[in-house]
Amino acid sequence: MTNLLTKQKITDILNTASYPKNEYWVTAGAGLVMHGVKSTTRDIDMGCTSLLADMLIQKGAKWEYLDDSNRKIEPLPGLELFENWNVDCAVLIDGVSVASLCSIRKQKAELNRAKDWDDISLIDKYLKMHPSQRNS
Repeated sequence: MTNLLTKQKITDILNTASYPKNEYWVTAGAGLVMHGVKSTTRDIDMGCTSLLADMLIQKGAKWEYLDDSNRKIEPLPGLELFENWNVDCAVLIDGVSVASLCSIRKQKAELNRAKDWDDISLIDKYLKMHPSQRNS
């Protein structure tokens, strides 16, 4: 996945993958694309349960342990799942489980990187223009 990904491409990739909706959640930049905060992203970052992590590893997905003893799984280039990268709330958007904007904002604040603060600014602007999205 070297091309920039739109909401439609993300949706197509994940609907084709057919992961159980209650075992994963799209977050980070791809989550912002799914919510309409950004138009494109470079990759798809997701949280997942240990059950899905085990299933993907058993199917041969590339993986590694992270510092927190959880795993990062890469079933396809540009698609990264982080075991137990939890969110407060997830919603379904076009059949895809996506972290809520408030959950993505919280994650980005905890990561505390310059690029994350740029995204937080975009989230805050979006929520001011779409106050009904505060809980989604």
